[in-house]
Amino acid sequence: MARIDDRREHERFDLNASMVYAFHDSDLFYQARMCNYCKGGMCFMSDNALEPGSDIYIMMENFAPDAVGAEFYDGYLAEVRWCQKLIQESATDFLVGVKYYQTVIK
Repeated sequence: MARIDDRREHERFDLNASMVYAFHDSDLFYQARMCNYCKGGMCFMSDNALEPGSDIYIMMENFAPDAVGAEFYDGYLAEVRWCQKLIQESATDFLVGVKYYQTVIK
């Protein structure tokens, strides 16, 4: 059986960065932390569970336009593909995987 990494369409890059997201047609933004990204999507950690199939708008927070991963600076629309509950001693977080509606990295 192929490993999950072997089936990925795009190379993945680790990036621990602050970000915010809002549900489509909402101006209420939630804090989150990006874990990694690729040309087609990203994984981030959130305090909230997100329903797969939801449309969200993602923006990097306090992010320099010339930094690594600067292609996220303007913000992007994405679809939530999966959401996993992570139970830790201090808190419950959710790991969220999204797919961009438009490819971000050239």
